[in-house]
Amino acid sequence: MKPSRPPLIVTLVVVGAAVGWGAAVIVDGWTGRSLQVPVLAGSALWLLGIALIVWGWVIRPRLQAHVDPLRFPGIDPMPVLVAARVAAIAMAATRVGALVAGLYIGIAIAAIASGLSTPATQQTLWSALLAGSGSVVVAGAGFRLERWCLLPADTDDTDR
Repeated sequence: MKPSRPPLIVTLVVVGAAVGWGAAVIVDGWTGRSLQVPVLAGSALWLLGIALIVWGWVIRPRLQAHVDPLRFPGIDPMPVLVAARVAAIAMAATRVGALVAGLYIGIAIAAIASGLSTPATQQTLWSALLAGSGSVVVAGAGFRLERWCLLPADTDDTDR
């Protein structure tokens, strides 16, 4: 697996923003109302992001003990298969978090473009910003966890 690269993450955010903006404009055109975003969506994303940060912080010594056991004496290294699963979860969190962040940013842009003339539109803006920021936290935590799961490059070319 190759780790997520910043250009891919930015592309996912832009695609998500386009989809979110388009969905908000279509809903507004068909119903005459702004696309509603529940506040609990943002709360759930923030909780997920905080959980990923805490989880990464807890397993980081076990991940690094596999690479440098002298630096972490007494800590059992994480099995390679478990570390690969952690890396897969981190990769998914990074990419899905970026896409969802873009989606909510697009909805927020559409709410701003509509003029914020009604309380419902203002509620949509704040809820979308809360959810978008929570998604950024999820993507950032996943990105950091991905980096912690990377093995150092081998300098020995004899086994290639």
